[in-house]
Amino acid sequence: MSTKRSDRLDTDRVVTFEHVITDLMPFIDTPFRLEIHLGQTRMTIRDLLDLEVGSVVELKKSAGEPMDVICKGRALMRGEVTVLEDSLGLRIVEIVDSNRRV
Repeated sequence: MSTKRSDRLDTDRVVTFEHVITDLMPFIDTPFRLEIHLGQTRMTIRDLLDLEVGSVVELKKSAGEPMDVICKGRALMRGEVTVLEDSLGLRIVEIVDSNRRV
């Protein structure tokens, strides 16, 4: 009985940080889209049509609550909103699951 080449490679290779980094190197400068999920709410179409300049939409998130960093529809990290000169930024405070792959 012969062992398939792919089976042998899976059992012979130990996954280490160095292996993961080596595998990622060809893609290290590849851009991808990250989204910061500020919050959400539900409203009727009537309420949506009533919005005008200066209207405030209340979100279902408390002030100071961490924002989700989303890539490909999955939350990867959470962070706190911060101000960087004239721009908003996000300070990462939690990695949701460090074992998940993007």
